[in-house]
Amino acid sequence: MVYVVEIGDLKYYACGVCGLLYETQELAVKCEEFCKSHPGMCSVELAKHSIGYIDPSKEHQKVFFKIDPMRKCSRRVFTICKTSVNIYRAC
Repeated sequence: MVYVVEIGDLKYYACGVCGLLYETQELAVKCEEFCKSHPGMCSVELAKHSIGYIDPSKEHQKVFFKIDPMRKCSRRVFTICKTSVNIYRAC
């Protein structure tokens, strides 16, 4: 199952296998299906649409974005701490 990442009012979706982050659940599901059928590989076509990735480890949930999630300006990868992000598995 994909991860749902909530940051304020915004929702993003991450592949449950590789952790790539997408703006739509459809892309995250496609990525997860590819990862399950091709272990150790990622689809280049799907990865192009990725906006970052997650690290859902139990101690430190982290989200790394390629751009500012609020779309205010482009930035290099940055981290949002666990207190301001909610990561959970989709049902």
